Amino acid sequence: MLAFALLLSFQQTVADSAKARQDSLLADSARAARAASVQRLEAVQVRAVRTPAAPISERTLGRAELQREYTGQETPILLARAPGLTAYAESGSASNYSYMRLRGIDQTRINITLDGIPLNEPEDEGLYFSNFPDFAQDIHSAQVQRGVGTSTWGVASYAGSVNFESIPVGGVPRGGELRLTRGSFNTSRFSAAYRSGLTSSGLAGYVRASAQKTDGYRHNSGNSSNSWFASGGWFGARDVIKATLLAGLSSNEQAYYASPLSALRVDRRDNPFGNGGTDAVGDRFHQDLASLGWTRAITPAVSLATTLYGFDAGGWYDYPFGGGITGRYRLHSRWGGIISALDWKGASSSASIGVHASRYSRDHWLDELPANSRDYRNTGYKGEQSAFAKGSTTHGRATLFGDLQLRTVQFRYVPTANSAVMPQHVAWSFFNPKAGMSWRLSSALTAYGSVGMNGREPTRADMFSGADDLDSATAAFLLPLTRVHPESVRDVETGLVLQRPTLRAQVNLFAMQFRDEIAPIGQLSTLGYTLRKNVARSSRRGLEGDMLWRAAPRVTLLANASITDARIRSYTDDASGETFHDVTALLTPKLVTNQGVRAELARWLSLDVDGRYTSRMMMTNTNDARFTVPASFLADAGATFHVAGQSVLVRVENLLDRPAFASGYTEGDEPLYFVVAPRNLSVSTRFTF
Repeated sequence: MLAFALLLSFQQTVADSAKARQDSLLADSARAARAASVQRLEAVQVRAVRTPAAPISERTLGRAELQREYTGQETPILLARAPGLTAYAESGSASNYSYMRLRGIDQTRINITLDGIPLNEPEDEGLYFSNFPDFAQDIHSAQVQRGVGTSTWGVASYAGSVNFESIPVGGVPRGGELRLTRGSFNTSRFSAAYRSGLTSSGLAGYVRASAQKTDGYRHNSGNSSNSWFASGGWFGARDVIKATLLAGLSSNEQAYYASPLSALRVDRRDNPFGNGGTDAVGDRFHQDLASLGWTRAITPAVSLATTLYGFDAGGWYDYPFGGGITGRYRLHSRWGGIISALDWKGASSSASIGVHASRYSRDHWLDELPANSRDYRNTGYKGEQSAFAKGSTTHGRATLFGDLQLRTVQFRYVPTANSAVMPQHVAWSFFNPKAGMSWRLSSALTAYGSVGMNGREPTRADMFSGADDLDSATAAFLLPLTRVHPESVRDVETGLVLQRPTLRAQVNLFAMQFRDEIAPIGQLSTLGYTLRKNVARSSRRGLEGDMLWRAAPRVTLLANASITDARIRSYTDDASGETFHDVTALLTPKLVTNQGVRAELARWLSLDVDGRYTSRMMMTNTNDARFTVPASFLADAGATFHVAGQSVLVRVENLLDRPAFASGYTEGDEPLYFVVAPRNLSVSTRFTF
C-alpha cells in the first residue's frame, strides 16, 4: 500500500510539474506575443517611411552590426560601410563635426529621420550629429535608402535617406549597462543606460546619459560633450502612448577649414585656425528634441500613429577678425510639427497614408568681442506641409508598388532692423511620384525595378551664397530669392536580390537625371558654408553591389562596391568665366569598396577586420587634375573579449597607418585637404546588469 501511495504521489507530482511547465510555456508564449504586438505598434511610424515591400536599393544595419564596432564615433563615420556612402570628420579622427555623402551628394540632400521624426534642420537642411553625442547607442536599426527611395517626412530624399529606429522600450527585458572608453588623442567616454522592461501595469522606459571628451587628431580640434536620452510610456493591448527626449550639449574647437598641402607637408596636424595651445577657437551648442506619440490599433490590420515633436537648438561659434577682435556668431532655432500615419496590412497588400506639418524659425546675430557690440540680427522662418500615400499589392510572383507625395514649403526672411533691406518671401510646391515592381524569379531570387521623381528647394545658405546677413550691398547681388532655382531628379533603379539562409546579395543599377542641380563649386564661405550654384543638366549613373555571406558557422564575409559616373553637362567657372563641358562632378569617387570579415574565434573572442578603398575624387567641376583627393585604402580591426557576460572591445583604426585625405576643396591655385588620422587605438569596456 505504501508503495502504491508513493507511486500515486509521484504520478501526481509529475502531472503537476507538467502542468506547471505547460502553464509557464503558455505564459512565456503570451508574453512573447504581447512583446511582439507592442514592438509592432511602436514601429508604425518607422514602417511608414521604410515600406518593406518597396522595390528600392537599401541597406538596413541592425543593432548588433552597429554596436559591434561602436566606441563613440560620430554617426556618419559609423555608417560609412553602407554601399555608396562616404564620411569624414573635421578633426581627422572620429569626433567633432562629421559629414556624409551618398552617391557623392552631400548631407543636406539626404533625408534623416528618427522614428519618423525629421531631424534635418529646415533652414539649411543639414544635421550636426555632434549636437547629439553618443546618438548611435540609442539606435536599434538604421536603414540607408539610396536614390529617391520612398516618401518620408521632412526634406526631400534627393540623394537618399537614412532613417533611424530608436531602441524599443515596450518589448525588451529589464537591464542596464555601463560603458567606459579610452583611446588615442586623449579620448574618453562614459555612458550609463537602463531599461525597465514592460511592467504588469503596462509601463516601460529607457534612459541613457553620456559624457565624452577628446583632443582630436588635428591641432585644436577637440570636443567636450554630454547627452541624454529618455523614452517611455504606457503600452496597452491596442494603444501605445510614448514620450521621447533627446538632448545634447557640445563644445567643439573649430576645424572647419581644410589645410593647404604645403602646410600639411610640414605638419600633418595643421589647423588654419592655429596650432598653438592658445590658438583654439571654440563653439558651444545645445540641441533638444521632445516628442509625444500615440499609436492605436484600430483593427488587427489597421493602425494609426500620431506624433507631436519639438526642437530647440542654439549656441554660438567664434571667428577671429584680427586685431584682438572676435566675432561671436549666435544662432537660436525653434521648430516643431505633427506627423501622422495610417497603416494597413492585409494578406497580400499593404498601404500607408501619412501627413506632416511643421513651423520653424531661427535667429542669426553677430556680436563683436570684447566690446560686445551688436552688428546685426535677422530671422528666417520656414513652414512645410506634406502628404503621401503609398501601397503595394502582390499577385502571384509580382508585387506592385506606388507612392505619391505632395509637398509645399514657404521661406520668409526678416532682415536686421534699419538695414534698408525689405523682408523677403518665397514658396515652392513639389509633386513627387514613385512606382515600381518586384518579381519573384524563384524562392531565393527577386528582380525589381522602380522609377521616381523628387524636387527640392534651395537652402538659406544656397540663396544667400553663404552670407549670414543681408545688407544693401549683398542684397543687390543676391536678391530676389528666386535667383537660385529649386532642383529636381528623376531616378530609375533596377536590380536583383538573392536571399538564402547563409547568403544575402543585392546588385543594383541606377540612373539619376538632374535638372537645375544646386551643385557645390569646390569652395567654402568664410563661415564654413559649402558654396553652390545651379547647373542646368547633370547625371549620376552607376552599379552597386552588396553581399553578406556566412561562409562557415563562425565566419561571415561582407563586401560591397559602388561604381558611380557623375557628370555635369556644362559648367561655367565664376572666377575665370571659362565654360567646361561633360565634367566629372566633384567629391564623387568613381569606385568605393568595403570588405569585412566577422569571425567568432571562440566563445570568449570575436574578431573584425575591415578594408575600404576610395578612388580619386575631383575637387573642382573643371576636370583639373591638379585638384584631386588621391585614392586611398584604409583598414580597421577590432577584437571583442567576452568575460562573465561582460565585454571589452579593442579597436584599431587605420591599421596599416596609411597617410590619406578624406575630402577637400580649393583656394586659388592650391588644394586644401581634410586629413585622416594615422593608426589609433581605443578600448571600450561594457558592463551589463
